[in-house]
Amino acid sequence: MTSLRFPLLALLSAALLSACTTKSVVPAPEQAEVTPILSGQLSGESNTTVSLSGGGQTLAVTSVDASGQFTLTLPTSKQLAGVKTSLTRGLLADLGCTGTLNLGDPSAQGYGFATLIAGNGKDYADASVSKTLTTRTLTGRAYLYADKPTTIRGPLDCSAATGYPTSVQVDVSASEGWNVVALNITGTLTLSGIQVSGTAGNGSLAPGSVWTNTDALRTQLSP
Repeated sequence: MTSLRFPLLALLSAALLSACTTKSVVPAPEQAEVTPILSGQLSGESNTTVSLSGGGQTLAVTSVDASGQFTLTLPTSKQLAGVKTSLTRGLLADLGCTGTLNLGDPSAQGYGFATLIAGNGKDYADASVSKTLTTRTLTGRAYLYADKPTTIRGPLDCSAATGYPTSVQVDVSASEGWNVVALNITGTLTLSGIQVSGTAGNGSLAPGSVWTNTDALRTQLSP
């Protein structure tokens, strides 16, 4: 009778060898989303807090030290899920600007802000005003989250932000994620009155920039 011992042992050895050499596939851990960190100085304030709000909720908050310095980590895409809206509206809205913008991708959604709220309940913008004898120029930054790349173009009525008839022309090429929007508004005193206009385009972070109370900015823009 033919023995089955050796064929059986060979099969068992092959099975064991295969089990030892086959590597289990371990799924790669999900990478944590990294968002920008704003660092700045709150003008005239210290030992307080500064926060970012949207949709009736606090999206981010941090402390302000004795010298007015703060760092604020911007919200992730998951944190913004409940406050995203069409990017046709909303840019510079917290400054009082209104209007409907044109998108390269009409389905793009996001969230934008130009002001933070201090512990005293007042709004502060990442902006400053420079003056000459006949001009006032506001230079600052706004921050925009987009869920997909798109262009954003068109005019905004920012009269409420300056106190004068003001048109701001927007021309932004937004990447997916957070974007910095450079804001420039200039008012010129002429013989026929004050003429104000501005632009909003792609910008960059300015670590350590001064955030100024929005009421103070409006006062500084006055002739």
